Amino acid sequence: MLVVADEIHASLTLPGARHTPFVSLGGAAAQHGVTLASASKAFNVAGLKGAVAVAGSAASERLLARLPASCQYGAGLFGVLASVAAWSSGGDWLDALLAQLDHARAEFGRLLSERLPGALYTPPEASFLAWVDCAGLGLGPEPAQVFLDRGRVALGRGLDFGTPGDGFVRVTIGTSSALLAGIVDRMAAAVGP
Repeated sequence: MLVVADEIHASLTLPGARHTPFVSLGGAAAQHGVTLASASKAFNVAGLKGAVAVAGSAASERLLARLPASCQYGAGLFGVLASVAAWSSGGDWLDALLAQLDHARAEFGRLLSERLPGALYTPPEASFLAWVDCAGLGLGPEPAQVFLDRGRVALGRGLDFGTPGDGFVRVTIGTSSALLAGIVDRMAAAVGP
């Protein structure tokens, strides 16, 4: 079986966590693995169309070669240039971003515990996305809709990610402390009297 590991958030691994690329595990993982990588998430250049697929073995490389030419060479020139610039010269910027995201995940957790204590939150180890378990709030399997209707805050639906997302919402925490407070206040207002 071929395993395609989407690792475009890998550059956003936060302090205290470690990312291990799938194909680096060697053996069967390398033999049957392909890693997808991009500067798009960490450097906010998604609209520029630039990504790479890294085969873990010659067999996986042959499979990639069978993809249509548009998949192999469909990156935009600006996407390629932005990726090269980000990966070769963006280290300081990325370090600052990771520090901001580390602060945001802690701040979001503090705000939830103070203002919406029935919500369960495990701080993410990477990325700018947080999952919140709202099952204890009594909002049913679609809490994102309740938060939108009652609190006027748009959050990602947990069920968009399958049945394990029942009762969950996905929150973008890659923002300012003031906006994080506003998000949590609106969530709390949706649950309150």
